[in-house]
Amino acid sequence: MPTLNPDLRYLGYVAWCLRRKRGYLVGIAFVDEQMMFSARMGEQVCQIERYCRLHDAHDDLQGIQALALEWVQAHADEFSHDTVRKAFAQAVLD
Repeated sequence: MPTLNPDLRYLGYVAWCLRRKRGYLVGIAFVDEQMMFSARMGEQVCQIERYCRLHDAHDDLQGIQALALEWVQAHADEFSHDTVRKAFAQAVLD
């Protein structure tokens, strides 16, 4: 995840790949549940950052914190450990 850190990496492999008009859509299968959970937490940080940028919160720390809390309240369930575990279990069953 170069947005967070150029050296940040999560172990996985390309599970599928679809060609699109502007590049590719790629599905990643992570090597274990913990790796997938860590990657999703990194994704959550990126989503919060994007949300703050969309609302023009660049330098106001209180505004950034309020927007981050707003995003977490609206979306954190999508990134919970239980949600990740269910996705991992479903992938194993498929």
